[in-house]
Amino acid sequence: MKKMIASLLLLTFVFAANSQTTYTVAKGSTIHWLGKKTTGQHEGDVTLKSGSLQFDAAGTTPLKGEFVLDMPSMTSTDIKDADDNKKLMEHLKGEEFFDVKGFPTAVLTVKKFAPLTGNKDANYTVTADLTIKGVKNEITFPAKIEFLKTDIKAKATIVIDRTKWKIVYKSKSIFPTLGDKFIYDDMTFTVDLFLNK
Repeated sequence: MKKMIASLLLLTFVFAANSQTTYTVAKGSTIHWLGKKTTGQHEGDVTLKSGSLQFDAAGTTPLKGEFVLDMPSMTSTDIKDADDNKKLMEHLKGEEFFDVKGFPTAVLTVKKFAPLTGNKDANYTVTADLTIKGVKNEITFPAKIEFLKTDIKAKATIVIDRTKWKIVYKSKSIFPTLGDKFIYDDMTFTVDLFLNK
């Protein structure tokens, strides 16, 4: 009897796992980054290498997901001069910032979606692990998931304190003697995703 119950439980678990609906990132998805300093700001894009969201069997409730960012793909969209643009990107991709040679990907592993009400711009609070430069920290952020005819649209604004991922260049919280020549710790990633089965 115990073996039969155990077998039924195992079959139920396997069936539940296999009955989940997976949506993968599609064309048109974008991630835009923004960093600020006392004298201005810089912004640009970074490409998703891969990404997916898993929903329940009915395909209506998000469960988990994973998104891999291609860090060498980072670009700057605000600097028009080619030489200045190249200089900034070499700096951001270097060891003082994202060290893309040593850590070519950053990974966002979504662990939980909690329904959110009273916010017109978001319907879930997302809990995820974000790994940058080999450092993993748990983050939470609001997100909006919308069902289109056959696809899903997901939007989120993620603000992180870069120093938690050991990106401390010109951080006033780490180097208080910088005066007004510092870069703010917060970085913002604006995520717009389209996903399909």
